[in-house]
Amino acid sequence: MSTLPVTILPIAATVQEVEEMQEVTKQAFGPDPLIDFCFNRPNIPRTPKEETTAKHLERMATPEFIYHKAIDASSPDGPMLGVAVWYIVENPYTTTQNIPWGDPTPEVHLECYDASLGALRRWRQKHFEEMGQPFVYMALLVIAPEVQRRGVGSALLREGLKEVDRRGWSAFIEASPYGLGLYKKFGWVETVKTTVNLKDFGGEDVECVTVGLVRPAGAKEVASK
Repeated sequence: MSTLPVTILPIAATVQEVEEMQEVTKQAFGPDPLIDFCFNRPNIPRTPKEETTAKHLERMATPEFIYHKAIDASSPDGPMLGVAVWYIVENPYTTTQNIPWGDPTPEVHLECYDASLGALRRWRQKHFEEMGQPFVYMALLVIAPEVQRRGVGSALLREGLKEVDRRGWSAFIEASPYGLGLYKKFGWVETVKTTVNLKDFGGEDVECVTVGLVRPAGAKEVASK
């Protein structure tokens, strides 16, 4: 499929923009069995949308968070095609700075989360504490399903990594195997992996792999062959 020309802009700190961002995120994560199982448990009250929106607006008012959106370059008023959120961790020894979204909310399947994403969170915190260096955590990268594999993710990464490289820091991201090729293209290296089967937590017999990748300071994008 051909590359889609996009423009990368900051997400405006408005209810409308944040709600659109959340909708893109929901659509992008829809097919992911681990995310669905951990965060969309049936018959469990969800955190109200207004509360989630307010938390994003809070974060956007701080210098630690960078929110970007991708839109069609030919349609500046068009919908968001992708979203990236970067989290600046100035001090790796400060626990709260290693957990940008906070602790899991009550609707999360805690046991499954703890064995998968939670384990990667603990690894990330320990690793960068031992390194004693600041880093940038790519907390979110989602692309609308209809434009996936058309260069939107690459455009969001290039824009965000400008700040990472300006600081001369390393970066961290969690990814499914589906996205590894994209991240490796931009210099990320696989460093840790978790594997869980949802049947062990009361779900279907589905094995879910999540990979933690570190992008060393100074890494470069690999040119496409």
